[in-house]
Amino acid sequence: MSVMDRGEILVILAGYSEPMKRVISSNKGFSRRVTKFFDFNDFSSEEIAQIVHLKMNKQAEESHMYGFKLHPSCSVDAITKLIEVETTEEQRNIMNGGVADQLLVNARENFDEVLDCDIIKVDDILTITLKDLERGLRSLNRCKK
Repeated sequence: MSVMDRGEILVILAGYSEPMKRVISSNKGFSRRVTKFFDFNDFSSEEIAQIVHLKMNKQAEESHMYGFKLHPSCSVDAITKLIEVETTEEQRNIMNGGVADQLLVNARENFDEVLDCDIIKVDDILTITLKDLERGLRSLNRCKK
């Protein structure tokens, strides 16, 4: 704590607002030293759709979506509308950017169930469609009920 008083170190604490308030207020000395707070708004449906695009366009080899790509019909606008229709505001506020991850994971996991055995092109097997994303969001809803 004395290092914090001398300004020799910067400590960044991140978390949801209410739990962080409890942590900081748990110790009078700590609450005196934590003086700057930054609140970030939850992501909008459009921002979540943009995150989906970022994750799909900048995949690392260890990514759970490595090798997959979005169908051209999966524009940011189309995904935004899908998120608005298939999720509630409460879900988006609770999960925030996690909606993007869960949407992609569910879409990939549901992918095997709907593959057409007559598909011959590898490209088709690795392409996530808007319908796949819709199924992914519907799976999210089933898990949350």
